[in-house]
Amino acid sequence: MELWDLLDKDRTPLGITHPRGRQYPMPPHTYHTVVSVFTVDAANRLLLTLRAPTKGMYPGYWEFTGGSGLSGEDSLTSAWRELSEETGINVPKEELIYLGTLREPSAFMDCYLCHLDRADEDATITLQEGETVDFQWVTFCEFETMIHKGLIPPPCAMRYGFVKAKLTDIIGDDAWLQPTEEEVSTLENNPKEKNHE
Repeated sequence: MELWDLLDKDRTPLGITHPRGRQYPMPPHTYHTVVSVFTVDAANRLLLTLRAPTKGMYPGYWEFTGGSGLSGEDSLTSAWRELSEETGINVPKEELIYLGTLREPSAFMDCYLCHLDRADEDATITLQEGETVDFQWVTFCEFETMIHKGLIPPPCAMRYGFVKAKLTDIIGDDAWLQPTEEEVSTLENNPKEKNHE
């Protein structure tokens, strides 16, 4: 059974653990650690994975890497583990760049950037069975279009909005340039979008 370390509103550890699962409501006024990892390649494309149709929440939606921290883990270790488990991407832990923390109703959401130095990671992606069933690399313009089309879970869209300015500072404004007509046409005719329709 997966266990979380519980925290108070100031992120002070409470010294107790809590089992994962919607059948186990968290005690009032407690929080746990959750991480998101924005994986960007050298061409400034963002890696998205498709949630399995059997997932209890947001099945068939596209998302970036993320998950809950396990008991005994620090936030960075949780982010590094989730990235490896969900994508098969293994980078030194210290290469992950901290982007900020967003306090959500029952979690402290720590956001990280994994900025790869390779332009094409397709051959190295290994999907996590039961979690994800497909993946794609998209430009940030394409990603924002997917948000507007309802293909991205609202919590992911909110987290992206929270870190966008920091991502822009690190990656550069060029990553958000308007795509060419050919790129727009490719996105509009992308059969992967039909997974959610």
